[in-house]
Amino acid sequence: MNDFLSNNVKKEVDKIKIPEDKLDQAIEQGLKRGKKSHRGFGKKVLYTCSAAVLLFGLLIGSGSVSPTIANVVSKIPYLGHIFETKDIVIVITEELRAEGYDTSLAGIRYHPEKIIEVSIEGSDEYFNDVKDDVEKIVRRILKSKGYDAYSIKVNKYVAKSDYVLNEDEKKEKKLLENEIVKELKQLGYKFDMVQIDPTEKAMFINIVGSKKYYNTIKDAIEKTALEVAKVNKFKGYRINVTRVTVEIKKVGKEAQIISAITEGLMSKKEFKVSGVGFKSKPLTFIITTSTLSSNPTAKELGGEIESMIVEFLTSEEISSILENEPYEIIVNSKDKKKIN
Repeated sequence: MNDFLSNNVKKEVDKIKIPEDKLDQAIEQGLKRGKKSHRGFGKKVLYTCSAAVLLFGLLIGSGSVSPTIANVVSKIPYLGHIFETKDIVIVITEELRAEGYDTSLAGIRYHPEKIIEVSIEGSDEYFNDVKDDVEKIVRRILKSKGYDAYSIKVNKYVAKSDYVLNEDEKKEKKLLENEIVKELKQLGYKFDMVQIDPTEKAMFINIVGSKKYYNTIKDAIEKTALEVAKVNKFKGYRINVTRVTVEIKKVGKEAQIISAITEGLMSKKEFKVSGVGFKSKPLTFIITTSTLSSNPTAKELGGEIESMIVEFLTSEEISSILENEPYEIIVNSKDKKKIN
């Protein structure tokens, strides 16, 4: 498989000269014509920071592409484009902020339907003035990438204020936390958290240690904490004793692999993908579609999705990340039958 940004492509791109006074026109034409490119190749790159990748989009959208360049660019995997460029939410957020809009949040909701949501900060008057323009920009970005599976929702950001404890609740919280911590330490229990929520009459205690240790002391800790509340005349408390361990992992390109597959398959209607799952051991990619197994084209769709993922995973850059780890791809129908 070709590397996404192979040296051959770079060399050819370096040879391309666009007169400075024609650059804006070339970009505009590239954006307008990008829809016509093969399976969306090149559309992902129209908003990337890389000038070379931007030129790929212009090349595909223009009529002045040499056969050599067209052949090289057309072989860059669709999912490879997504992996090499920014997440769609980041692209939308950066574009809106660059245009001067006060956006606080942007995100994707996949269920029960696929929606791009953007929240606008400011007054009601400001929101009403800009919401249509914001929607147009988001729609333009999605169109430039060939992402036709989303509807767009622009809403006004409403800050949620946290409840502030009154003085009596503060005293109750402080007293119970201090007394429970003191009692548990005296009894020699290992823990790293005691939190009291007087508004919900709830206690939270987290145990440090093995699962066997947790099972051994859990009941005793519950009894101790509830007894402390009773002695201090605080009734009605419930308790949740947990053993939560936090493992900090470096987020690298492995996470980007599943992110690229998810964005690429979920964003286009033609793939009919409703869910993307991932298991690390053994490495398994589980794709769920909205088509029924009885559909005459189900097998064809499953094979196409599998081929696209294989093309991506066996490319030079991704295979080096996976270090030739074996993997399995499962494409399921809506009625939970394997179709690839």
